[in-house]
Amino acid sequence: MRVTTRMTVQRLGRLIAAGDVDAVRSAVQDSPRLLSATVERDGQGGWTPLHLAAAEGQPDVVRVLVEAGGDLTARTEHSRTPLHIALEFAPGLLPLLVELGAVVDAPSAAYMDDAAELARQLDGGLGLTDPATGVDLLWWAALGGAGTTAKLLLDRGADADGGALHAAAEGAWLGLVRMLLDAGADVNRRDPDTGRTPLHVAVAAGPERDAPEIVRVLLDAGADVNATTNDGASALDISRVAAARSRRSDAGRATGNDALADLLVSHGATD
Repeated sequence: MRVTTRMTVQRLGRLIAAGDVDAVRSAVQDSPRLLSATVERDGQGGWTPLHLAAAEGQPDVVRVLVEAGGDLTARTEHSRTPLHIALEFAPGLLPLLVELGAVVDAPSAAYMDDAAELARQLDGGLGLTDPATGVDLLWWAALGGAGTTAKLLLDRGADADGGALHAAAEGAWLGLVRMLLDAGADVNRRDPDTGRTPLHVAVAAGPERDAPEIVRVLLDAGADVNATTNDGASALDISRVAAARSRRSDAGRATGNDALADLLVSHGATD
């Protein structure tokens, strides 16, 4: 007798991660209930298959799920829609999700530098913090490197010191880093969960793009070069560990991380 394995949302999640479009299509056609089933990811519940596909950056799977009835308005435990997940993990999916019907809410408009839409919502009475997620809109703008909406929010009274500097440093958005520092962001503000300062985040971003210049800008603005995270790691520790890991496979990146370490030492970093 042939035994068939029951499809679960966990198994579907693995198919989504693998980008197996045909298998995903077959699974949701056979069991439509899976479209609204949820799993936990990164310690956060409420992730539907569409959230997972957005996080994995799988455009063909996203299309299949939406066409099968996947809910673009579904929210995780932390009130993230699939569009919000794409903002954080797979920005290349944004045009597709909007095309498929995702609503451009205030966080999305801030991230996508859609100043006209963001202004419209602010003029309609929306506050500077997204009421659904509780996250500052300026953080979303900084995460996306969106200079126009960041300036709009600052002009409307957004707090420059609400974590946006970390987001700008993580994305290696030099212009945003300078804008936020000029607006009064604390260069030594610690992330409440990790203890990381913007300097830790900038060094962890690696030597690509504008990250090295951001490290210089933060140091010149008074960043504590020897500050440590909740785990006891300094920016110098982070750069040296990254260089050691890269040396095995990417000599160029290792050299860049070594240069960051040298820059930190030149500004007083100690072991």
